Amino acid sequence: MKKVLGLAILANFLASPVLAGETFVLNQWTIQQSRTETNFNIDNVTNSTLTQDYNSSSNNIYIDSKVETEYNNGKVGEFFKNFTVQNAGGELNGSFYEERTARVWGTINSIMNSYTSTHESSAGIR
Repeated sequence: MKKVLGLAILANFLASPVLAGETFVLNQWTIQQSRTETNFNIDNVTNSTLTQDYNSSSNNIYIDSKVETEYNNGKVGEFFKNFTVQNAGGELNGSFYEERTARVWGTINSIMNSYTSTHESSAGIR
């Protein structure tokens, strides 16, 4: 019975309102921890098509000769000796077609851990 009465008096004393002029001290720790897990499943397909049409041509004329001077009865004349004309050409026509499919798939797993520790303390007179 004495213990119960002692506890009642102590509880009454601790629960009583604060009186002016009393000192107080606050000392509070807060510790938080969080963990976030993320799983991304990826399945990406890219289709592409390439079409090219092309043509090119070339033409080349080549003239080959030797110029000689001829003296005939006191007159000077020039003429071409071994005169040759060469003409060559080429043409290229075509087309190109390509289809591509690219696929990327898989899983990205990430884990983020966060830890926070805060401390607050204050003291004063009420």
